[in-house]
Amino acid sequence: MSVVNDPALHEYPLDDRINFDRFHRENPHVFSTFKQRAFAMRATGRLKYGARTIIENMRWDYDIATTGDVFLINDDYVPMYARLFLHRNPKMLQPIPFFELRRVRSRGRMSDEERERRGL
Repeated sequence: MSVVNDPALHEYPLDDRINFDRFHRENPHVFSTFKQRAFAMRATGRLKYGARTIIENMRWDYDIATTGDVFLINDDYVPMYARLFLHRNPKMLQPIPFFELRRVRSRGRMSDEERERRGL
């Protein structure tokens, strides 16, 4: 299922969403594992945790268990996974968002939202 038009990612420029969507569709195990680990961490009683820590832990586990290939994921996708996860799991927003989300910075490109605001 495409995430290009998912409301959770509306702040990102279209080309970033397209690239993320391609990775997401080709690697469904990444989001599945990310979700499992986020829920497992929440089950310990923590109200907040780092999405980047989850991804780095996934990299570690994969690299330890395999030879040759390394677990490759663009670091820019980590906050996209966090947003997608929170959007699809609203209970993880209570009493506070499980992941801290910062303003999207698009490295000189305007998001669709910014283009609309500026009337472009």
